[in-house]
Amino acid sequence: MQLINPGALLVLGFIPILILIHSLKPKPKKVVVTDLFLWRQASREKKGGAKIRRLISNLPLYLQILAVILAALALAKPVWFFPPRVKGNAVMVIDTSASMKTRTDSGMRFDQARMEALKLIDELPKGAMMMIIDAGNKPVIKTPFSEDKKQLKQIVEGIQPRDVHGRMGKAITLALSFMDPERNDQTLFITDGSGYDFQKVARIHEKVRPILVGGGAKNVGITRFKFRQEIDSPERFEIMLEVRNFNPHPVLCPIHLTLEQNTIVKKTIGLKAEEKKSLIFPYSGPISGRAQATLELRDDFPVDNEAFAVLNTSMDMWVLLVSEGNYFLEKLLEAYPNFLINSVKEIIPSSWKDQTTRHDIVILDRVSPPSTEKGNFLLIESLSPSIPISKTGQIKSPEVVDWDRSNPLLANLDLLGLSIERANQVEADETLRPILESFETGLMYAYEENGLRAVYLGFDLTRSDLPLRVAFPVMMSNIFEWLQPRKLLFSSSQIMAGMPFPLVLGPQTKDFSVAGPSGNWEKFRVQTNPFNYVNTGKVGIYTVAEGKKWRYFAVNLVNESESDIRVPDYNAQVGEASLQTGPEPIKEEMPLWIFFLGVAAAALILEWYFWLKNR
Repeated sequence: MQLINPGALLVLGFIPILILIHSLKPKPKKVVVTDLFLWRQASREKKGGAKIRRLISNLPLYLQILAVILAALALAKPVWFFPPRVKGNAVMVIDTSASMKTRTDSGMRFDQARMEALKLIDELPKGAMMMIIDAGNKPVIKTPFSEDKKQLKQIVEGIQPRDVHGRMGKAITLALSFMDPERNDQTLFITDGSGYDFQKVARIHEKVRPILVGGGAKNVGITRFKFRQEIDSPERFEIMLEVRNFNPHPVLCPIHLTLEQNTIVKKTIGLKAEEKKSLIFPYSGPISGRAQATLELRDDFPVDNEAFAVLNTSMDMWVLLVSEGNYFLEKLLEAYPNFLINSVKEIIPSSWKDQTTRHDIVILDRVSPPSTEKGNFLLIESLSPSIPISKTGQIKSPEVVDWDRSNPLLANLDLLGLSIERANQVEADETLRPILESFETGLMYAYEENGLRAVYLGFDLTRSDLPLRVAFPVMMSNIFEWLQPRKLLFSSSQIMAGMPFPLVLGPQTKDFSVAGPSGNWEKFRVQTNPFNYVNTGKVGIYTVAEGKKWRYFAVNLVNESESDIRVPDYNAQVGEASLQTGPEPIKEEMPLWIFFLGVAAAALILEWYFWLKNR
């Protein structure tokens, strides 16, 4: 109970005044009598019931004091808070991201989430309806509003967590869009609060009611696994492995790297509390097949203890470089042994269409091309009439403020503090969003439409320090992989869990099959080419069967925020898990002043009755 107006308790000051008034007695009256024995006899008879008579005679005082106390409480406006039951309709958002697979003493965190969901369905009032949203990499409506509790429970029983990074903000925004502001609808958000900014998401709307689950906290995980070729030697490679200890104490971590089940590296490293280590292992010789990195330890989150890569023999790729001269770019292209490069200083419009058709990638360095319908282009401070980006001016020394870390073009890059002498100020179509941006303008865009793929870079490489950074070859490798439509046939085939994988199929292929890490096959009809395969919710190696030809690609979590399974700083109790919370859960309130006022009125009526009786 909480008092909204505690100052009203000053009314209790009337109690001493009541006691003082009742303590006043009339002055005794002298009476002359002939003998006292009759008075002594009456006094003895009166003493037997003195206490009861004293209580009865003082009852009006007690009733008046009670009435003052109750009136003071009523004026203080007491309110009783209690956990709400679902009223109106409800939208239930269930977190199915990778962190919900964290092991606890009683199973997984998701097992607790399912129990909470079933309990909320049982509490749904008669006539109220519920919608269920599966919130993983992207929100999915599992069922529209329904009051069929049996059906709702079946939906909840069928939902499973996946090895994907959660984006809870999108799921909550979707849920709120279905809430009727004229009804007392609620969004019930079942989550462990890991892998995203829980405080921010939970405060999006006052009608969002978090239901928190927890348990399990020990984890050491792989946050990056890459193969790259050394620039000076095509037969030498570097294996990049990044491991982080999320525990508040040091650990010993055994590492095992294999290529087609043959051991490449096997060693044990030490990690301090909260330490992250980037390890580079050299490798010489032909490299092809399925590679795997494993942390041979037991913790509460096994999803990130493995990472995979599929390495394929590179195919020859024709590259057209149109530039008046760019030392850094030319040296980088020479480092790719499978790149066959044609360099020209200017464009001949009459042969432009033929040139773009015969080359896999066209790089335009400060040279703007004519209109083109199809092809793969890297535009460096160049503008194409076929791409909805136009120049409006120039900016000196733009400061990089953000970049899209989830975009494959900028994966595993750190561009903080990038120095740029000047850049084009551009306007882009509203459907395009910059993946690298400054305060004034977008610095990098990706465009894909009807067979035309292009990456736009809005500044001159030679007037920036990007070519001098480690990020430069990594970024260019990402760009080439994204532009090259035969991505599955060569290089390292890896994507993050939950992301679509483009499968480029043969022109005569009508159907094909894909098997995930579990070994279950799915058959598909070819409707588009490339075909975007979207069922990538589990970490491991995927197999593509196209006729008699088998190919592979790898799916990994490699997401530092999702691997950080430590529960955010908020206070709440769910089952046996002791968690901490920021925003307090929504509570319902019941005013009590009417009750206290009614009892006070009853006390005064009773006091008036005794006064009339004694009179």
